[in-house]
Parts: sequence; C-alpha cells; structure tokens
Amino acid sequence: MILFIGDSRAEFYKYIDKNGKTHFVDDPGKIPSEYKELKVYKEKYDHMSAPEKAATMEKDRQQELQRLESEKAAEEQQAQEQFSTKVMIHGNQVLVPVTIGYHGKEVDTLLVLDTGASIMTLHKDVAKRLSIYDTEKSRAQVAGGKEIDTEMVKLSYVKLGPYKKKELDAAIISYKGLPSDYNGLLGMNFLRGLEYSIDFERQIIKWK
Repeated sequence: MILFIGDSRAEFYKYIDKNGKTHFVDDPGKIPSEYKELKVYKEKYDHMSAPEKAATMEKDRQQELQRLESEKAAEEQQAQEQFSTKVMIHGNQVLVPVTIGYHGKEVDTLLVLDTGASIMTLHKDVAKRLSIYDTEKSRAQVAGGKEIDTEMVKLSYVKLGPYKKKELDAAIISYKGLPSDYNGLLGMNFLRGLEYSIDFERQIIKWK
C-alpha cells in the first residue's frame, strides 16, 4: 500500500452563541452571520516542515511515554504505601498506630500487636480521652494465669492501615508500671482474618 500525504493544514474557528456555548468549526462558512468575532486555531505542527514535524512529533511521543511511566510509578508507590504501615519496634514489641472511635469521638494511639490476646485492651487514659464511662465490670486472665479486674466496652470502630473494623469489644485496664509508649494491646478480635508480614529492618507491616 502506498500512502501519499499532501500538505494539509487545518485551521479551526471559534465562536460563542447567544446561549454562551462555545463552538469550533473548520470552515468560516459554517459560522452563522450574527457571530462576527472569530478566533483562529491552527494545528500544532502546521508551521513546520515535514522533517521538523516528524522530529517534534517523536519528541512529543517520548515525553508522553515518560509522563505515563511516571504516573504508573506514582500509582504503584501509592498502592504500596496504602498496604504498608509504619510501626515502632522496641525489642520484640511491635507498636502499631491505631485510630479508635467511640460515639463520635476519635483518638490516635499506639498499641502493642499481640496475637496472644483474644481481644483488645486499652489503658484507662485512652478511655478517658474517648469519654468511655458506660462499661461492664469483668475479669480477665493475663499471661501467667493471673486474673485482673477489667471494664468491658464495645468500641464504634478501630482503624489500622487500610483496614477498619466496627463494633469491637475492648477491655479497659488500669496500667501500673513505668511510663510506656503504648496504651494497650491490639488483640485477635481485630487481627483475625488479616494476612500480613512484619519487616523488622524497615519497621513496617506489609498487608496482603
């Protein structure tokens, strides 16, 4: 197949009708007589010679490819960040940043990721910040078999990384000990069903 390309220069004419709608046409004869104010739009490559046009079009193509590659890399980075969470690691303790909601109030805090805890536990300081006062007295067994007094509450929601779980039970305890960076334990009633791995070197959780 042989294709002959002539010198086809395109110009476009713009006019705005009485309703404020903008129109573009390729022939001034198509413009109604009542619209006299015109603006001419030439195609980008009309003023160039054939070699210049080919070179410029190739340059534009390469720039567009680079733009698309940059957008793809940014989207992949965003997806990677969405499914990873920065944590703090102290020895064997993994401290995770969680957002806890209760009846319209919200608190950000750190909890120890604890797969040995059946439910979440919160220190009373967090409960006060959430204005949690309507609780039920209970008893809980801790490591070593010892039982302690607790207060049970149902949280509105808990958020960590890309996940949010609603209506979770939590045990409120009185913390006694040295000041700590965390305010409770993130137990299995949140972690159950989630797949993840911990990168101790980079201190992040990767969610699958």
